[in-house]
Amino acid sequence: MLNLIYLFKKARDSFWFVPTLIIVCSIVSAIVLLYIDRTFPFEPEGVLRLMFSENSDSGRNVLTVIAGSMVGIAGTVFSITIVVLQLASSQLGPRLLRNFMYKRLNQVVLGQYVGVFLYSIIVINAIKDNSEYAFIPNISILFAIFLAIFNVFLLVIFIHSISISIQPSKIINELRVRIEQNIQDLYPEQVEKEVTLIPKEDISNQLESIQKLEAKASGYIQYFDLDALVNIARKREIIIKILHRPGSYIVKEQAVFELFKNNSEAEFSEEDSLSVEKTYKIATKKSFFQDVEFGIHQIAEIASKALSPGINNPYTAAICIDNLTSVLCKLVVVKIPDAAIKDDTNVLRLIVMQNSFEGYLDAAFNLIRQYGKTSPFIIIALMEALKTILDADTDKTHTETLSNYAEIVMETGKKSFQLQKDIDDLEHRYTLFKTSL
Repeated sequence: MLNLIYLFKKARDSFWFVPTLIIVCSIVSAIVLLYIDRTFPFEPEGVLRLMFSENSDSGRNVLTVIAGSMVGIAGTVFSITIVVLQLASSQLGPRLLRNFMYKRLNQVVLGQYVGVFLYSIIVINAIKDNSEYAFIPNISILFAIFLAIFNVFLLVIFIHSISISIQPSKIINELRVRIEQNIQDLYPEQVEKEVTLIPKEDISNQLESIQKLEAKASGYIQYFDLDALVNIARKREIIIKILHRPGSYIVKEQAVFELFKNNSEAEFSEEDSLSVEKTYKIATKKSFFQDVEFGIHQIAEIASKALSPGINNPYTAAICIDNLTSVLCKLVVVKIPDAAIKDDTNVLRLIVMQNSFEGYLDAAFNLIRQYGKTSPFIIIALMEALKTILDADTDKTHTETLSNYAEIVMETGKKSFQLQKDIDDLEHRYTLFKTSL
């Protein structure tokens, strides 16, 4: 089931899905409206004759103009999109190109113009006017005119959208929203009752290992189907340990699972190995599907790019810090089940690896701290962000982790700042942080 969800989301987020859907709908609409015109012929009278074609030539001319203009505008849309992609690649990093390609409006615009073009071609082909048979599909032609008018407004909306889509603040905000939605999907507020936290010592050390299952190809892990793994473990009376997290890069023949005996009756066959291999997916690139850290890395990449000597835009980096702070405030209050998963009979079936809050904190701020270590503006912003996250941690669960990182930020500033005034400002923020402990 999880595999179907993954494939659907992958298709939905691809560049071709929405345009293809619109094109198919346009072709179906042309066929349906032509059938209506053929079954229920409409002869305009009075004022309505001004809106409808009086003969086949005028109908063909209208549709020809619409089809030609749609092709021309589609070329313009492609050109604008390519320019925007070039700007985004040079200023924000090449990994963000997919975010532009997957924007719904860009896909709708492309699909709409190509769809109207194909619609017009089909209707033009259906127009007949000879001595034996005459057919002027007035309703289909009128619908093409309405589509053309709609596409004019759509072009204005597209130009407005594309002009603001390359603004760093908008891109970073969209990434933050997507990360927070991913957090909400992966980490519900209450941990399920069949999930218990793993003790600090690795309980797999107390179990008898059966074998390890290796990856058949190299790539990034997209997801693990935990429900399917629990069912396999229950069926064979074994315990399955997942050795990597979603988003990790796996080399071919590297171990992905380790199997342990749950009791003396445990058994595992080659057929079961094939079943386990179907519970995870490897691809050539990362995705948001079960990987929160992927989005965090994208925002951190924008910040590091902004702090590079070639761009040198600390305010963009500050926007990244603000949005990462929002993400970490959400992560600091969720329960991340780095857990042993039990089935409905309260028997241990899975040992799962998850990212910790400390790992998310490092992923968010390490790169920014390293690239911006000589900038008091950035280092002080990091210290202020840590205080905000500390205030959000109402249960004081991650106080030690935040305190340790604040010390690292403080030490970075002391070693990198050249003016005592900047060091004093940072120490003042650090003092405020410690008073909140």
